[in-house]
Amino acid sequence: MPKYKHGKITAPIDFQTFKDAMGNVKFAKSKMLSHKSFLAFLYWFGVRKSEALERTREDFVVRDGLLIVDATPKKGGEREPLEVPVDYPYVDLIIEKLRLTRRSLGNREGRVWNFSPRTAIHIVKRAMGDRYYPHFFRLNRATRFLEDPTTTLPEMKAWFGWKAAKTVDPYIGYSRRYIRRQRERLKRELG
Repeated sequence: MPKYKHGKITAPIDFQTFKDAMGNVKFAKSKMLSHKSFLAFLYWFGVRKSEALERTREDFVVRDGLLIVDATPKKGGEREPLEVPVDYPYVDLIIEKLRLTRRSLGNREGRVWNFSPRTAIHIVKRAMGDRYYPHFFRLNRATRFLEDPTTTLPEMKAWFGWKAAKTVDPYIGYSRRYIRRQRERLKRELG
């Protein structure tokens, strides 16, 4: 289990908080598209840092109004390609980054985000604050999905590439909807 300098963040953020961070972050002009598109990818897809950094242009396709990515999961997981509508905010940054990604001497694999894992951490901290880290976006996506009471266990397993149902257990505890529902049950006790 990783250790986080400021502790593990378990409270998800909403889209407005992410939007504010994207609007306020100051990156060098030459790095802005690369860094912001990386943040957008983490936010919408909720993949591990390494799963994002390993993506090449060939892993993506834009079809039928969707950005589709084959993001092979780590830790032995399996999943079908993930899909996000192209008209969602900041998805255009990912698509633009894909358009500009070329194989070169310094980027032989043609990686979309051709920077180190350490740089990935710094990008997240610069945008979101020192307490945040790339894996937070995985927790955020899982928790946000679980805020919807219609989300099923098979859907969660399919999106994240989890083999075991027990993997979802910690994320269930972070979803505030269960606290809100229990609060309503407390109210019913009063008659």
